[in-house]
This record gives sequence, structure tokens and C-alpha cells, in this order.
Amino acid sequence: MASRFSRGGRGGGRVKKKHSFLTKARKYASKGLYGRGKNIDEETYNYFVRVMERLKDEFEDEEEKEMFVVNVFEQTKGKEMDLICNQVVSKIMEKLLPLANSENLQHFADLMLKDMRIICTDPYASHVLEKVMRICLEIISKTNPTDGKDEHSAFCLKWLSSVSRYAFNNVEEFISDIYASHILRTSLQCLSGIELDTLLMKSYRSRRHLDHTEASSSIPKYESEEFVTMLRDFGERFASWPQLHDMVLSQDSSAVIQTVLFCLHKTAPDLCKKLLDFIVKEILSAMQVDDIFSSAAIVHTLETCLTVSDEEIFQQLYQTYFKGRLKTLAENFDLKFSVLKLLEAVKDKELFTEIFEELAPFMEDIFAAGCGTVVLGLANACKRLSTLQAKFLQHLMETFHCFTPETRQMKIVPLVSRLITYEVAEQPGDDKPSFNCHIIGSQIVQTLLHFGKPIKIVQSLLEMETSQLRDLLSDTFGSRIMDAFFSAEFVGEKSHDKLIQKLQGSFYSLATTKFGSRSLDSVWRSSPVKTRIAIGEELLQKETALQGNYFGRIIFENYALPLLKRQKSDWKTIQDKESKKRKLFADIVDPLADGGESSNSDRVKKKKKAKA
Repeated sequence: MASRFSRGGRGGGRVKKKHSFLTKARKYASKGLYGRGKNIDEETYNYFVRVMERLKDEFEDEEEKEMFVVNVFEQTKGKEMDLICNQVVSKIMEKLLPLANSENLQHFADLMLKDMRIICTDPYASHVLEKVMRICLEIISKTNPTDGKDEHSAFCLKWLSSVSRYAFNNVEEFISDIYASHILRTSLQCLSGIELDTLLMKSYRSRRHLDHTEASSSIPKYESEEFVTMLRDFGERFASWPQLHDMVLSQDSSAVIQTVLFCLHKTAPDLCKKLLDFIVKEILSAMQVDDIFSSAAIVHTLETCLTVSDEEIFQQLYQTYFKGRLKTLAENFDLKFSVLKLLEAVKDKELFTEIFEELAPFMEDIFAAGCGTVVLGLANACKRLSTLQAKFLQHLMETFHCFTPETRQMKIVPLVSRLITYEVAEQPGDDKPSFNCHIIGSQIVQTLLHFGKPIKIVQSLLEMETSQLRDLLSDTFGSRIMDAFFSAEFVGEKSHDKLIQKLQGSFYSLATTKFGSRSLDSVWRSSPVKTRIAIGEELLQKETALQGNYFGRIIFENYALPLLKRQKSDWKTIQDKESKKRKLFADIVDPLADGGESSNSDRVKKKKKAKA
């Protein structure tokens, strides 16, 4: 089976390693290696390594920083193209370009425009080109480049249009190129302003080293008739391109096709429908189902078709490629993602019921295959469509062997959060497993708390032994359950109070661990002033130990415990003001988040119904 993560790759390009970039650069230099790609001399290489070192340090002020950057660009004059085609220096240039003044940025951009074909297909210069494209988009999104007042902004608009037009005009050549295909994707994203999946924009090799803890950078949006016209012209040509039959077979070209579908789906739905119909009815229908699921490139295209399809096409895709195969696909580590896309895209409740009944009885097999994300996807679909929630919970309890006898049902949270069955959890003595949450288990519990009737999940949490509950809330993934518990629409204040009462005597233990303190913050934010006083006074009983702990000191200051100790009335006044402000903010934000008055009234009706 083809690897899941191969949506088009820049295999020879730079990748993010665990070791720092500077450490690697110095290591290569000590061996007489000065980066792949264009050869540069030792002196130039070491100069740019020193530049990178200086950029990592603080500057005294912005003026010093600006002078430093201007000086560096002076040193690049006449050598720009050689430098950006070098593996190490190109990376440093990517760091420098956002700091460049308008004169240096325009000079650099103009030079790139003269050698577009070389740059677009170069493993390293292509990255720099993408960086400049994003910089220009950010500049024009913050200004008005067409009012004639900002020459630099007008230049950026014209330059970005020229680069995108060049990429579109050379789509036949660029779509299959490992590097130029990324220029096509970035052009489409810049003109449409559509946020795309990070994995779609990254190469296979880059994705393996992707830091998933970093927040993905958002794409600025600039609305322009010129951009829309360019997108539509490109979409018309692309949808009528005879070579598309072959393009879905390649990882790089498949990624471009997916990007086109996503961008047209938002900016030109009629063209997206035209392209989608052609792909589904002319290309995919001519292939054997087994051939489709044995090709990563085609599978990824199929998943995108699911995401942007209307009800008719979705039904056709489900009936042709998924019905009767869901269990097999869900238990395959690579192909499970196709099932997840299906679950994310389904809108019709009757169709979802059919999907549910094919998957739900085999939850245990799916977990055993290491594909628990499918069960999570099923839970999220039940939540989103507000259907089959009780049946899902029953199947889940049967999976973890706690549905019968009924007394076992109170164990659902500690079992699911750790992904272990009742028999494993209840092993005697030293054989009993330690309390370590699983990320998928934690996410499933969080979703269950957002179901319409989460009573059994709430009761299970409240019935946990205090020591076990403390372990859950101090766990990396378990701490996230508190966020869901206090934010869930159908978990009432009485349940909040019961949980807080159960945690009395454990606040210090929570405050002095990284994730326990995070759980305590969730409790604190949702607690009335009276409860906060109880929490604060309990923490003050161990003031010395609390301040001797890194996380405890943060809690001590954030909760203003010194003021509580000295002036309780003043502290209470401040807390009252904060509570009122938070409530006022929630009253403003909730109707907007729910889509206006009608949605908000529906929400109130749901709450009344739940109470009844």
C-alpha cells in the first residue's frame, strides 16, 4: 500500500530536523560542505551563518535591526540568484526577507521575476519565491494598492499577479514538477485567500518533520476582481484540460488538483462543480475500485472530492467506493483517513445512519487495528448531526466491556480515556495499569460530554475515586477533559459544583503539576467567587510549598492569593468585577458564535428541553 503521507513531495528540498538549523550548518562547514545546490565559497557561507546567529539575538532597537538587514542585503548584490539556490543560504534569506525594507524587497522580487523558470523548478529558490509571494500578499492585504497612494503596495500587487499568471500559463509543465507544483499551489492560495490543510501544502518529506505543536500561519486575504478573474480563467482551462486523466496518478499533480478544487469551491462554485463532475464521472469511474485504493495520489483526490461535493456526488461516491467496504478501510492504517473524510463530509442523517450501522458494531476491531481515530470521527459525526448518540454510547460501552452488568457503566470514562477494557482495568494488585490517558480516548470523552444527553459520562466522572480523578486531571491529555466538562452545553452547574466538591483537598496537588494546574485553571474560570475563595484558602494553607513550586508560583500570582490573604474584601471585589465582565462578554459572544438570535433561541430551547 502506498504511504499515506505522499500528497506530492519536494523530496530534495529542505526539511525541518530535530537538530537546530545552525547546529547543522556549523556541522556541515566543519566537514568542508557548504550546503547543497549552488556552490558558494567558505567565506560567504560562514558570513551567512553568522548572520543567522545575529538574527537569533536581540537587537537594541528597531533602527539597529534595520541597519543590520540593509547591510546584509548590500552584501548580496550581484549574487542573489546563486545565494537563493544554495540550501543553507536560501533558508537564511527566508528569515531576512520579511525584515527587508521596500527598496530591497522590490529589488529582490524584480530579480526573481527575470529567472522564473529556473527559480520555480529549483529545490531551494522555489521556497524563497513562495516566501516573497506571501510577504507581498500580506502587504497588499493591509493597504489599498489601487488608490495610487502606496507605490510599494501597488508594486506588490502587480508582482504577485505576474508570478501567479506565469505559474498558471505554465501549468502543463509545472503541475508534475516536484518544486514548481508548490508554486502553483501557493499562487492558488494567494489569489483565493483560502486556508488549506498544512499537509496539502507540504511535501511528504517535509511533513515527517513537521512540528505539530506550532500554530499554522494563516493566509492573508485580499479581495480583488483581478484575482477572481485570474482564478476563473485558470479554472475554465483546467477543467477542460484533456491530460487530467493522467494527472490524478501523480502525487505532485494530484496535490495541485486538490488545491484547485478547494480554491474554486469557495471562489467559483460553478467551476468547482464542473471540474468535480469531470473527475468523478470521467476519471474515477473508469478505474477499478481496488486500483483507486492502492494509489495514494488517487485516494487523496477522492477524499477532496468528498469534501467539496454536493449531495448527489457524495451519494455517488459513497455508493461506488465505500458502501460494503467501510470496515476494511477503517482497519487499514493508511486508508482509515478516507473513512474519516467521509464522516466529516456526510450531511444527510439517513445516509449517516447507514454508515454508522456498518461501522459501529466493529469498534473493538477498529481499536485493535490501531485506528481509533475512526471511532472518534464517528463520535464527532454523531455530535455534529445530533443523531444516534445513545446508540454510539452503547456500542462504545460494549467495546470496553462495561455495558452489562449496568453497574459497570460508571467506569466508562476511566476505561475510554485510557483505551483499556474493564477486565484490564480491574486486574488485582500490582497488575493494575497506571493511569495514563490516551490522546484518542481523551478526545472521545470530550466529544461525549458535548452530546445532547451526557448524563452517563458526567456520572462516570463524578463516581471516579478522588485519587483516580486527580490522576486524570494531571495527565497530559486528561486535563483537556476539564475544558469540555465546563464548556459543554448540557453539563449543568450542579454537576460543576459536585466535581469541585469532589476535588476539595486536591487543589494543591493539581496546582503543583504542569497539566494539573491547567485543569485547575478550567475549574477556576468556571467557578463563582464563593468557590474561588474556598480554592484560594485551601491553597494558602500550603503557601510556602506552593511558592516553592514552579507551577504553584504561577497559580499563586494569577489567582492574586497574596491579596486574598491580606485584604479578602478587596480581593472579592476584584473577582466580582471579573465575573461580571466575563458574563457580559459571554452574552455578547454566544449569540454571534451561534449565528444570531434564532440560533441562540434554539440553544435556549434545547437547554429547557434537557432540564425537563
